[in-house]
Amino acid sequence: MKKRMARSACMLAFSTSALACSYHEDSPARVDQLAVSNTSLNVSDEPRMVTSLATLKNASADSVRDVMLEVKYFDANHVLVDTVTQPVDGLFVPASGAVAFRIREVAARAKEAYVSQEMRIISAVAIKPHPEPSTMSVLLDYLVSWGPMLLLIGVFGFFIKRASGKGSVQNRTLALVEAQNTLLETKLRLLERLAVAAEAKVNAAGPHTPD
Repeated sequence: MKKRMARSACMLAFSTSALACSYHEDSPARVDQLAVSNTSLNVSDEPRMVTSLATLKNASADSVRDVMLEVKYFDANHVLVDTVTQPVDGLFVPASGAVAFRIREVAARAKEAYVSQEMRIISAVAIKPHPEPSTMSVLLDYLVSWGPMLLLIGVFGFFIKRASGKGSVQNRTLALVEAQNTLLETKLRLLERLAVAAEAKVNAAGPHTPD
């Protein structure tokens, strides 16, 4: 019985935890709602690094993060000379907002080969705004947070009450010990009476004289 109740409590705790986690789940952002503008390109000599500066505009109603970009670099004849694909670390763009960012990478060609660039957004993560909690959702949150703990407390109290009740093993053992003590006291009083009676009989008979 105890194992079954404990297993049920664990299953309830696991299911409520999974339910709570499902409320905070990000989703892929719509790439067509994101745009790159104000791009600029710079290549340094020592160390030879190519740096791309740009501004990411977010036209959606959701904030975005974890943006993955692809940058293609071209020479004067618009021939592809290098490609960089990397996430923009720490970039967070609020809804209907714009944020400037930078991408740096080691240049694979000579400085003169980098003349122009094209940026493309591969993916991003949308952060959905949290709706105003209703009374039912607040109650459900309290139930999810405290339900498993209250259940465990109730099960523990049930077994404690059962163990300390009138029909418990401890109480039955204590009653048996008390009954045995009462029986022993009765036997001792009976033996004392028999001893007193035997002593009185001996005294009444007087000393024994031989013939």
